[in-house]
Amino acid sequence: MLKKEAPMAIVHSYDLTSHAGKEGALGSALEALAEAVKTIAGSQGAMVLQDSKEPHRFLFLEFWEDQASRKEAGSQLPKDVMAKIMASTGGPIKMADFDRIAG
Repeated sequence: MLKKEAPMAIVHSYDLTSHAGKEGALGSALEALAEAVKTIAGSQGAMVLQDSKEPHRFLFLEFWEDQASRKEAGSQLPKDVMAKIMASTGGPIKMADFDRIAG
């Protein structure tokens, strides 16, 4: 009998740059988003990182049980927080998905 492989946990990343002078606003909005993500089914939490040498750069990491739970979460994100993020972001948001191997 073949073993069915379990879905792999994933990390979805967002690489963001704030508008000049909006570092605090973007950081606060990302913190609020991290708190919201934690409450969504399938979430394994979130992390917000700010570049210590370039404080206008942020990395937002979402940890999910699988790709399906990440995709289902989109409609559950707080629209007011998302609007604050978009208003504070000064350029394109780079996104990527990673398979979680360890940690």
